[in-house]
Amino acid sequence: MFCLCATGGWSAPPPEETDAWHLLAQRVEALQFRRFIAEGNAEVRWGTRCVRAQRIEGDMETGWLVATGDVVFTDERGTLHATQTRINLLTREGELSDVRGEVEGIHITADVLRSDGSSLHMQNVTLTTCDRESPHFLLGARSLSLSSALRLRARQVSLSLWGNRYVTLPYLSRRIGGRQPSEPLLPQVGYSRRRGLMLYYTDILPQSGAQVRYGLRVFTRHDPEVRVDISRRLDGTRDDEPLPHLEPAERPAVSFLDTVSTTDWRVPADSRRRQGAFLSLRANSPVEGLQRTDLYLRGVELGYQFSQPAGGGLLETEWRFGWLKESPSLISATRAVALLRWQSGPVALGNQFSTDLTTDARAGAYSGGDSYGWLRAQWGVYWDSGGAIQAGAGLSVATTLGRSPFLFDELETRRDARFRLRFRGHWELDMLGIWDMEHHRWRDWQIALSPPAHCIQPRLLWSYQQRQVQLQVSLVTR
Repeated sequence: MFCLCATGGWSAPPPEETDAWHLLAQRVEALQFRRFIAEGNAEVRWGTRCVRAQRIEGDMETGWLVATGDVVFTDERGTLHATQTRINLLTREGELSDVRGEVEGIHITADVLRSDGSSLHMQNVTLTTCDRESPHFLLGARSLSLSSALRLRARQVSLSLWGNRYVTLPYLSRRIGGRQPSEPLLPQVGYSRRRGLMLYYTDILPQSGAQVRYGLRVFTRHDPEVRVDISRRLDGTRDDEPLPHLEPAERPAVSFLDTVSTTDWRVPADSRRRQGAFLSLRANSPVEGLQRTDLYLRGVELGYQFSQPAGGGLLETEWRFGWLKESPSLISATRAVALLRWQSGPVALGNQFSTDLTTDARAGAYSGGDSYGWLRAQWGVYWDSGGAIQAGAGLSVATTLGRSPFLFDELETRRDARFRLRFRGHWELDMLGIWDMEHHRWRDWQIALSPPAHCIQPRLLWSYQQRQVQLQVSLVTR
């Protein structure tokens, strides 16, 4: 065996990496002290990345490797096997042929896999989050991309569940697990006492330089709800994931104490600044954040979003201008509104406890001369047993100033106490209670129940406030 350690002349790697090459092989030919040819159980390591093959040609200055014969590529996200590859250990750019392997708990086979450093692009691919020989779930596609945010986008899709092919779609976009339930894979079904049976489906469609996200909800006792967002990222990070909106009715997973849809309370570990612009159109969109759930909006808004780390947490801002009509109050107005949200990072209180603080603010001006402001602070304490039980308790206090022509702006509960218990055993049970401290009554109960599942995760959700029960089917990686 021959071992060579050398340093390259490229730009500095991230702090957690080292710029030393580690080369093992039975035979090595060095060319001008920067290029090499290694044969016989060759292995090249650079930081957390490793390529093993029967033959490897490399350039230590540029970072490019060409490997053939039983190729294995490994990094912190997973392991891929291929017949041959050309890959850059520094930038993660490259191409692999006849691929099989696992990335972030997602099992993949593909004729060709290409990486641009942030996203994976595959041809003639199969994908599953199951690790069994005959998977419960299998997705096949002519072409598929997987972003760094685990957003899956596939064309000419066939979807098989429990060994039977059920769905064939021209296009599918979903965020896949990350060892947590993904976005609902199939259309959500539910029942509301006020609106009857419900069917809901949403997707993201790529367009030239933009993204179109649409949602369609159909009821048996109400006009269809339609929501379309045309958004464009402006931050140049090559991340085309749309930014979430800040309105409470449009942001279903803001913190651990706001909804059972949130699996964790921690601020996303993203140190980059993000910004984007959007055009939003809606019709018959229900207002879910109030005790009254029979208010609906329609209209159009143009907006700008910006977020960045601040004060050890995450600061998000949003500005909007548009025209809205509220039903059944039949109020119409043009409004300009600014929204702001800051969530602190978690502060540890011993080994099992932590705390955080969230503040939300909204200020609006309306065409009739009215102005309205809303400010809320929410403090939470959380307990994680390190095993099957998570719990949280907190206090939310809000205040308002001015007047709005819209009923949906008005806050019905200004002080509430919140309690949440999440138990993960053979079944998973998640309960959230919101107690109205001014009116001495329960404002909402949310319960989510998940039966045992291998990689397809059904969840039954019930909300007292919305008088609605809902079934979701998601994927989860192990």
